Amino acid sequence: MKKLIVVVALLGVSAGALAADISSPSRGVVCDKKAEFCVDNQGIAMGLTEMYLGKVAQDKLQTSLGDGADVSLSEYTFSNGVHCDSKERQCYKDRYYPRTPDKRESKMTKQIFGYK
Repeated sequence: MKKLIVVVALLGVSAGALAADISSPSRGVVCDKKAEFCVDNQGIAMGLTEMYLGKVAQDKLQTSLGDGADVSLSEYTFSNGVHCDSKERQCYKDRYYPRTPDKRESKMTKQIFGYK
């Protein structure tokens, strides 16, 4: 059974305009206020979303994920277009294949996984 990947796509908005919406409230945690989720090195984290973005954001996330049966929380795309894969422990400039070395995004990778 295929797993769905959580994707936040914002068309027509520049990545620079969204930079302020993405923050790292504590070591190894990155939150996206625009997309309303937080992640750690294992993927999207409901508890961290509630802790840093509030119960309303956590409830919206839970609703969008449904029962979670066909959803992979280990791959996600931030509102600035950066895509991360917790199984690979790597972030990329976008979610499109092929995932070549020139598409690696070092800043987010370091914030979430602790290295470039």
